[in-house]
Amino acid sequence: MSLPGNYTFSDPKNMGHLTKSFMKFVQSCELYERPATKRAFYRIMKWKLAPGNNCTFFSAIRKAGIVNMVRIWNGKFNDAVYSRGRNWSKYVSEGLVVDDYRI
Repeated sequence: MSLPGNYTFSDPKNMGHLTKSFMKFVQSCELYERPATKRAFYRIMKWKLAPGNNCTFFSAIRKAGIVNMVRIWNGKFNDAVYSRGRNWSKYVSEGLVVDDYRI
C-alpha cells in the first residue's frame, strides 16, 4: 500500500512533529468533546490555513487508518472533522504494517 507523498507511519517513537501534534490535537478534542477540525488545528498551531496545506499528510494519515475524516456542515461550509481511525491503537503501540511493507 503506497501512501500519498511517501509518508511513513512505521515507528511511533520517532513520529514527526506534524503527526505527533495532530494526534495530540485529536485526542484533546475527544477528551473535551469538541470537533477535531483542520481549521481548529491550524488555529492552535498558529499556522495560516490555505487551500491544499499539508493535503498529502492528511490524505496519508487517513489512508493509513490512523484517523477517520467526515465532512460536516457547520452552517457556512462543510468542515473536515477527524477522529481516531481503526489503526490508531496499533500505530501507537507498534507501528503499522500493511501488505508486508511498513507504512
